[in-house]
Amino acid sequence: MTRYGHCAYFLAALLAAMPMLAQQATSDEKLQQLEKRLNDLTRQADEIRQELNRLKGNQPAPAPEPSMEDLTKVEVVPSAPAAEPQPLPPTAATSEQTTAKETPPSGLTDVQTINNVPNPGASKVFNPDISVIGNFLGKVGQPNPVEFGPDDARPSMTLDEAEVAFQAFVDPYAKANFFLSLTPAGIDVEEGYANFVTLPYDLTAKAGKFKAFFGKDNTWHTHVRPWIDQPLVIHNFFGDEGLNDYGVSVSKIIPNPYAYLEATGEAFRGDVSKVFHHRNPNDLFYNAHLKAFRDISENNNIEVGTSYARGALAGSPSGNNQFAGVDVTYRWKPLVRGLYNSFIGRLEAITDHRGDFDRNLKGFYLSGDYQLSRRLFAGMRFDSADRAVLVENSPSLRFTDRAASATVTFWPSEFSQLRGQARRVHYGDIGRAVNELLLQLQFSIGAHGAHTF
Repeated sequence: MTRYGHCAYFLAALLAAMPMLAQQATSDEKLQQLEKRLNDLTRQADEIRQELNRLKGNQPAPAPEPSMEDLTKVEVVPSAPAAEPQPLPPTAATSEQTTAKETPPSGLTDVQTINNVPNPGASKVFNPDISVIGNFLGKVGQPNPVEFGPDDARPSMTLDEAEVAFQAFVDPYAKANFFLSLTPAGIDVEEGYANFVTLPYDLTAKAGKFKAFFGKDNTWHTHVRPWIDQPLVIHNFFGDEGLNDYGVSVSKIIPNPYAYLEATGEAFRGDVSKVFHHRNPNDLFYNAHLKAFRDISENNNIEVGTSYARGALAGSPSGNNQFAGVDVTYRWKPLVRGLYNSFIGRLEAITDHRGDFDRNLKGFYLSGDYQLSRRLFAGMRFDSADRAVLVENSPSLRFTDRAASATVTFWPSEFSQLRGQARRVHYGDIGRAVNELLLQLQFSIGAHGAHTF
């Protein structure tokens, strides 16, 4: 290549590189301007923050912190006393930490109030679980002069009961349960007791007013029964309120490899209307119950219980009243379709030995309830029970009442229930049957604890 050729090639390369050099120079200049602008903004923000802190705390403004350009201009912290080791020469990292220590904290006097977010649950921590369950009843059919007497027959429509429940733990050792029954007759404490669940030897205890653990139906509240009315044997032997008194109860689970076994012993004041009456402070009413529960398979189980109660006979100057009973409950609930189909069969039989009667009174009920769908149930019940009629200055009379009934129950939700019960009761003393259709609406609000299984 000739000399002129080399010159031409050099000029072409120089012309091509000039734009690149100019662009690089422009980029460096812009970067320097941005860094300078950033340093200015950072310094101004620090000055404004320090001035605000000084105005809030009425303190003199501290010395400005070094900017990014002055990181190397940091004074060395004065050395400690001779007894302490001298600090090492500052490096870039230690100089920055030293500067941060020299700057007094600006937020010590800067107090900012924060509004707490309202928490509705905080106000309920010390309040018990409260629930209200309403029981509205209606009746269609023939008059019934025997069930509650001719002067207190069932009305065509009434709010039969409103149960108000208060439940909460008193401390780690006891739980309190209060159930108030509001009826057209007034307000009554249906149950009110303390339940001790942490006693030694795996014991549990109750003290207060509560239902005696006799059989199954006597332990249920009104809204728990699978029927609208009481079985004849419970109504004739114990009355409308059942065995419900003031006393103490102690239960013990007996370990064994065969079944769940629970024994309960109870002592009551002995003043149950029409059943027991304490003629003196020592006339207590005693009750004992033994329950065994066992799974037959993964789909069904059986529960068998036996009960015995004894106390001073009500309405008599002497003698006792003794009850013995047995209850059997069979449950079938398949794992696959347990939400839609299930069955519960119940049998309860009781004998009553009265001191003023020459022979025992007997009674039983047999029932079955089948779940047709998730919310629909149907059931039947058969009753038979003796009834003693006391006649002044003459021998007592005994009549046998028998009944058959069918129920249909629909649950719109777990908080409401619709039920209809058609029943036919044949009373022995009037010699005829009474046909009735009972209707029930139950509705509940609030938190209600689970009942005994």
